[in-house]
Amino acid sequence: MCEPEEAGPPHSLSLEEETQRVVENVQRRTLDEMPGYFNRLIYFASLRDHNTGRYSHYGLECRFSAEAVNEGLRLCHAQVFQQVTSLHLNEQTQDLIQFFDSLKTDRSRLVDVWRRLRAYEVLPPENCLPLARQLFSKDVETALQVLRQTELWELLSDPHGHPHNLP
Repeated sequence: MCEPEEAGPPHSLSLEEETQRVVENVQRRTLDEMPGYFNRLIYFASLRDHNTGRYSHYGLECRFSAEAVNEGLRLCHAQVFQQVTSLHLNEQTQDLIQFFDSLKTDRSRLVDVWRRLRAYEVLPPENCLPLARQLFSKDVETALQVLRQTELWELLSDPHGHPHNLP
């Protein structure tokens, strides 16, 4: 249950102002502390109910209205998705490697599971353009294919590595 002094939304703010405060709060208290675009994208996808498309966050809903939280998280999710799709494929692959490394699980298994289950298809925001969704899926599939076909993980994650140095 929310603490009484924090419960409920500020009544003097418009939905737009309240939503902006949610976005600022998430940026400052969560995103600034969270490394990697895939970490962030997965975080926002996990806050979305895949049946209704609504976002919720208990802690934020103790301070802001459910509608402002939903809209603020939707905006943050769209922003992170846009950042991911703006990266070059190599940068996306590097970020995916960092995400896999953070899971402390066998990377080959992670690549295999991601390829088979295609869980990355739930990562884009609901209202993104179909072409952006397709591009994201193809980029992830390509990155997974590269990672599956090579055991040169360390060389792929070395920013100073040069392709001419590959064995």
